[in-house]
Amino acid sequence: MIELKTEEYSAIFHFFNEKKQHIPALSVLLGNYPGRVFADDTIAPTLAVVWTTARWMYAAGDISEEIYQMKLISFLQTVVVPDCKQRQENWFEIYTDDGEAWTNLFLQGYAGLSIQRHMESVYEFRHEHFIQLEAGAAAEFSPDDVIVAYEEFPVLEEQKNSVSEIHNRFGGLNTVGAVVSKGDQIMSLCKNNGFIVDNSYFIDVDTYAEAERGKGYATLAARSLIRYYLERGCEPLWETTHENTASHRLALKLGFEPVESYPVFAFNILKRERYG
Repeated sequence: MIELKTEEYSAIFHFFNEKKQHIPALSVLLGNYPGRVFADDTIAPTLAVVWTTARWMYAAGDISEEIYQMKLISFLQTVVVPDCKQRQENWFEIYTDDGEAWTNLFLQGYAGLSIQRHMESVYEFRHEHFIQLEAGAAAEFSPDDVIVAYEEFPVLEEQKNSVSEIHNRFGGLNTVGAVVSKGDQIMSLCKNNGFIVDNSYFIDVDTYAEAERGKGYATLAARSLIRYYLERGCEPLWETTHENTASHRLALKLGFEPVESYPVFAFNILKRERYG
């Protein structure tokens, strides 16, 4: 696998430009988000990997033949794992299309790696449902002591201490989040996570205190952020694992509908036992 230069990214664009799940990869290819790009050839690639923020990877292409499988596994063992160890990270994830070939390749097991597979889905936004939600929202949830504020957040908050050139280029990249507070306590936060292509963006939402979940704070934060970006011509996308039923319910409530499902392979780097 060869690491591509920016001017060579167009050779792999076709692998990632047709599905919503690949918007994070596209945001790297378009220069909107930091990452590294690899392919087995710079002119006519068969296999490509877009590596965003050093943890999440999007792999696409033909792995039906053993030679391509070997290229990908060699890439993981000689590039990805050493890089993770250098950064003292013990895990990474790879998003792929839903096909048996990917599952068979990764789940056969590799020395030094523990690999688990789960399914995720991308949800598209439906305006009509959201309008109905907005119409009845005031009666449903309008506590007097709750405040919603819009704040900027660094996209690369976890990478802020990095000295690498690729992260320094994006050190000032910020997006907006809707913060729901009650007194001095932040109840919930919903923000644009920085994966942006054209007018589409992915959102993250979290209610930090487990005791405060299910009370409507996440709904209020998400509604507020969605409204903020709709006024600026941008539409949200939602992504969650199939096991996260709370996220699934919230997505449907806000007017999202699942449109794509795909596997995600979580790799954990095993620590070697020391003897003597």
